Amino acid sequence: MCRLTALVIFLWGWMKSEVCKRDELLAHILEAAACIKEREDQLRRTTRDLRTRVAKCTEVDGGILENILGTVTDFSFEH
Repeated sequence: MCRLTALVIFLWGWMKSEVCKRDELLAHILEAAACIKEREDQLRRTTRDLRTRVAKCTEVDGGILENILGTVTDFSFEH
């Protein structure tokens, strides 16, 4: 027989609050993933720009790129 002591009730409440935090965390993760998926074009653009920079870096054997790159300067996700 299980006795409902103050400790058992406290632990049950604590466990419940921890589970709720995990559910909220999962919801936030899924929300963030959906947001990223909605902005897939920015990921493609950034990937393309990064590939351009790597190709130019290889082209000049790791030398100075500023005078070669010109327009490829924005790597931010904020637009």
